Amino acid sequence: MREIFQGFLFALKCKCPVCEAGDLFESRWSFVPKERCDHCGTRLRDQDVGDGAIVLLIFVLGFTLVPAALIWEIISAPPVWLQGIVWTCVGIAFIFWLTPAIKAYIMLLQYRHRKADWK
Repeated sequence: MREIFQGFLFALKCKCPVCEAGDLFESRWSFVPKERCDHCGTRLRDQDVGDGAIVLLIFVLGFTLVPAALIWEIISAPPVWLQGIVWTCVGIAFIFWLTPAIKAYIMLLQYRHRKADWK
């Protein structure tokens, strides 16, 4: 369990899983991995995570935002339009914050468990 938690904390930094120093993505808010790591030269773009990051994000957001919206509805009963605006903004913020980290975590897991695929 500790290894999973440490891996996800590392993934929040969005660094190369091989050298743990170079940046993993084109920019901080980009979802596209760099062609090669600036530090160690590993080909990052060849490691495809597919739709795994988005599917995992759907589960995370579904299990957090829906209960939060229901609790807010029970506690204060805000207007529907306010709920729509608030949860849309919160959802979009979480998407842009968590998608690169989840992709980085999946790439880290691929590196740890399938090192032969990394050249």
